[in-house]
Amino acid sequence: MYTKMVVLLDGSELAEVVFDYAQEISGRMHVDMDLLHVVGRDQKAQLPMRRAYIEKKAEELCARAEAVRIKYNKHASGECIMAHGHIREGYPADEILKYVEENDIDLVMMSTHGSSGVKRWDLGDVANKVVRASKVPVWLVPVELRGEVKDDLLPDRPLVVPLSGTPESETAIPHAIRVMRQRGAESESELVLLHVVESPYVIVSASAANDLEGERAQAKMYLERVAKPIRASGLKVRTEVVVSGEPGGSIIDYLKENPSQLVVMATRGKSRLSRTILGSVSESVINMMKMTPLLLVAEEA
Repeated sequence: MYTKMVVLLDGSELAEVVFDYAQEISGRMHVDMDLLHVVGRDQKAQLPMRRAYIEKKAEELCARAEAVRIKYNKHASGECIMAHGHIREGYPADEILKYVEENDIDLVMMSTHGSSGVKRWDLGDVANKVVRASKVPVWLVPVELRGEVKDDLLPDRPLVVPLSGTPESETAIPHAIRVMRQRGAESESELVLLHVVESPYVIVSASAANDLEGERAQAKMYLERVAKPIRASGLKVRTEVVVSGEPGGSIIDYLKENPSQLVVMATRGKSRLSRTILGSVSESVINMMKMTPLLLVAEEA
């Protein structure tokens, strides 16, 4: 169960895209929040103003999240949602990671920064380093987030978990289930297990077509095997096999045709140099995801 998340704000309008979404998630899942703002060492003169900003935002977030909690559970009792604002001084990525380790944080939520024109979506330097090095799940909120998703008005939209066929990729599943149960959405939401079978652009023979169909059938059997215990626990599960080209792009295409509340995806964990590596598919999905929140889970988390 998630109990405490840190929401990262840098004072920009783009970063505050996460603000409304965080209050909904906190209220629905009853997760306490810390708002964190990191000030560079060359910005000491701005500390009083930045501290007032983050404390005001924490007060607003606390009240709004509590209103959400009561809205979805009119008989709610016990302690209300807690939110506190904190300022750190130093290099943002380093201070964020230190804060997570020192304060029993089990979830990081942050917005991403977009780019204009035909350029690919860019996480930004700080977000990229946090995603790669965080020991706890990182919940990325895109700047173009749909209002219906932000306000939790589409609870019947599924949570999608892309699986590669390896046990490592399956480490994302417990986190997706945790989100569903903590949101109280077991009866409303559906979990979609998604696998992409890579295929050549041109099928040149009947035997190649048969081989591809065999791969698709094996993938479906694999997904159904993974889904069986989840269904037995009482959750709705659907399995989807996509036969297409590059996996990252195929996942994005699937999401365009089948909008989701959340994508939950495992990254590749640690390299021998103890640096987190995302893997080509994870990185491709992150770079192309523009309208759907993404929860990234390190394989070792």
